[in-house]
Amino acid sequence: MSRGDVSGRLSRLEASARSGPSGRCPECDLAPGERRPLAVIDEEHPDKGFGGDPHERCERCGRPLYTVVRLVYEEDGEGAIADA
Repeated sequence: MSRGDVSGRLSRLEASARSGPSGRCPECDLAPGERRPLAVIDEEHPDKGFGGDPHERCERCGRPLYTVVRLVYEEDGEGAIADA
């Protein structure tokens, strides 16, 4: 086994140890089943909604960084939470 092979295997092992048995990503620090922060989308009042990209994903693990909640208004102006 060459030195490069050993070095590569060691790097992967260290990365695995950092992520731990929970499967937590070392970059975003989120586990697969963990709750994400809410990104509220309010199409009628965009200034009150989420300012960034609600569908953003971690570059390393590919998991979504937010739980998207879209506000839908009925005829009388009452807000209701949908698409959560």
